[in-house]
Amino acid sequence: MKPLGLVLLTGFLVLPLHSMSQQETPQKVPQAAPVAQQITNLDQLLESVREQQRVQRARNKQREQQFLRDKQQQQSLLKQAQRDFERRQQENQPLVSATERNAAQIKRLQQQLQEVVDDMGDLSSTFREFSGDFSAVLQESMITAQLPQRSARLQALASADKQPSIEEIESLWLLLQEEMTEAGKVVRFPAAVVTADGLSTEREVLRVGTFSAFSGEDFLRYVPETGELLVLTRQPATRYRSAAGDFSAQPGAIAQITVDPTRGSLLGMLSYTPNLRERIDQGGTIALIIIGLGIFGLLMAAWRGVYLALVYLRIIRQMGDIQTPSASNPLGRVLLATQGVSLDEEELLQLRLDEAVLAEMPALERGNGVIKLLAATSPLLGLLGTVTGMILTFQAISLFGTGDPKLMAGGISQALVTTVLGLVVAIPLLFSHSIIAYMSRSMIQRLDEQCAGVLARSAEQQERKK
Repeated sequence: MKPLGLVLLTGFLVLPLHSMSQQETPQKVPQAAPVAQQITNLDQLLESVREQQRVQRARNKQREQQFLRDKQQQQSLLKQAQRDFERRQQENQPLVSATERNAAQIKRLQQQLQEVVDDMGDLSSTFREFSGDFSAVLQESMITAQLPQRSARLQALASADKQPSIEEIESLWLLLQEEMTEAGKVVRFPAAVVTADGLSTEREVLRVGTFSAFSGEDFLRYVPETGELLVLTRQPATRYRSAAGDFSAQPGAIAQITVDPTRGSLLGMLSYTPNLRERIDQGGTIALIIIGLGIFGLLMAAWRGVYLALVYLRIIRQMGDIQTPSASNPLGRVLLATQGVSLDEEELLQLRLDEAVLAEMPALERGNGVIKLLAATSPLLGLLGTVTGMILTFQAISLFGTGDPKLMAGGISQALVTTVLGLVVAIPLLFSHSIIAYMSRSMIQRLDEQCAGVLARSAEQQERKK
């Protein structure tokens, strides 16, 4: 059994080697002699194995030689490739340097391009921002009424969404220079003027810089929203309008004129400023009462002042001719009262003089109390109007709150206007009362002095008789 098992094991080992040798025959190798007969014993098997080993050695040797030849060829190809690589490197070295220089130049140019793009972006944004701001300035400028086409050009520059060109920048610069130049001129130009009744008429307009505009003696106001010139519904005082008319009538001459440094804001506020009649209406009924009392008091003060002045002049004339008394003045009437009374009758003479002076005093002091009463009543009526106006104000606050100040303006106006009117009436009435009281007291004093002189002469005569 053992020899048979060894034979089978050897057969299994030899058969795969034989099959492998048949598959790997790239070149001609010595072939083993065909097996003429089937292996039947160990000697045949051993001989067959030996033959296979010789064939395999020959094949392996042939492979080694082929591998060595291939290795030499590959080394030769490698050396040739290295020589070609070194040659190409030497050939490409200038190109590499040029490439590096070009890369550095491209990087530098890219940086410059980025800087230029950033600068152009800043220029574009600044240009559009300045154009928009300047467009708003031109819209508010009174020069636009003379040159209305500028606004459309400037708005087109401000609304452009691309990089501004040199022509556009120069155009903006010219518009700015034009505005600066025209702002320092006094110019006449025809323009459409809207009158107070809403009609538009063609008139010659006089523009003083960017401040004021006139048409004849009418002050004009520029409306930026519509670009029109409006005649003020409420013109300034007559002296200002006359100065404007004189200035317009004297072209090229030096003349005075009124300008609005706020470019029309102050003139525009004239339409919101109430006049005297509207102020009085704000004061209500109490204001009318105060004004009525003031007029009555001032008329009475004027009447009493004129009367006392005439009486004073007559007394002065009578004092110059004391020996011939006249009944046309108080002093003459006092002196006439002593006629028929002897100077010796001193007591009766004094009584007659006192009676005559007392009779003249009511005429000289008539109306003083009324004027004083009106002077004292006017501030009280003003205070009454103040209280009434504050009551109306608090009623408006309680009903509508404090959200709209216009609802409280009526009560506050009444409170302030009545107070002002009360003081305005009381102050001149107090001065008038003081002057009239002084004049009446002065004349009464004159009468007392003359009466004392008459009594002194009577006393002197009695002394002489003794």
